Amino acid sequence: MGFVVEGFHDETKVLKVVPHSHVVVTKGTRFDNRVRMDVEEALQKCSKVFLLTDPNEAGELLANTLLNEFPMLERVLLDKKECLSYRKNRVKVGVEHCSNEYLHQVLRNYL
Repeated sequence: MGFVVEGFHDETKVLKVVPHSHVVVTKGTRFDNRVRMDVEEALQKCSKVFLLTDPNEAGELLANTLLNEFPMLERVLLDKKECLSYRKNRVKVGVEHCSNEYLHQVLRNYL
């Protein structure tokens, strides 16, 4: 099983919940040849590859770009309320901020 995520903290979160998965990190919202080759490799190695982006505008933009190029990716949608972190008077949104239990519960619907 494979995943495409935006950042290294997202990768860490996924590997805590699904330890033996293949994870592609896009390093943000960019989509370049490295990402293209890594996604193609994941699609060859894994029976299913899931797209797991942050529930925000940047994550939506990346997801749309990747799904246009790779329509066989299966999108995993997360509730923005479950992916919030409040630090230093700022609100952050991201996969890495959801609880392991929540991510496990969501992924069960796809596995």
